[in-house]
Amino acid sequence: MPDFIPFDLIKISDEEQSVTLRVIEGMHFSGSDDYDALHAEVLIGTDFLNGRVEAYLNSYDLDAWGEALDALATGRQVTWLESGRSPRLMISPQERTESGCTEVSVYDVVGSQVFVTVPVATEADWIARHRELLTEARSRFPLTR
Repeated sequence: MPDFIPFDLIKISDEEQSVTLRVIEGMHFSGSDDYDALHAEVLIGTDFLNGRVEAYLNSYDLDAWGEALDALATGRQVTWLESGRSPRLMISPQERTESGCTEVSVYDVVGSQVFVTVPVATEADWIARHRELLTEARSRFPLTR
């Protein structure tokens, strides 16, 4: 496989604040050509705070992200990565928040136990854009099942 180029699977941002899930490398354990897991990091950036926490994704996590995007498209709140082995992400669509923004919460359940919510003024097409990113991620980084 060629050298791994980091890829933003999630980038929910506006001019001031962002929450990004960046895939930083594929991991091989089984000896197959496909990746067994993806090593990633969740990056939070605001004028108030900046943070980073590691995450590990498998093929089922990507499937669950697709399901989360479907739920978000219907206006529902979602929680993603509930396994307890990675940080948990909770997303509330702007229609359901007092701030009028999409609110992205990150809970570092594995390490620090810190819980942060970042309100982001998202564009109307942000969910469709993230579906495209998921499709690209699946193509670029095939994962074993």
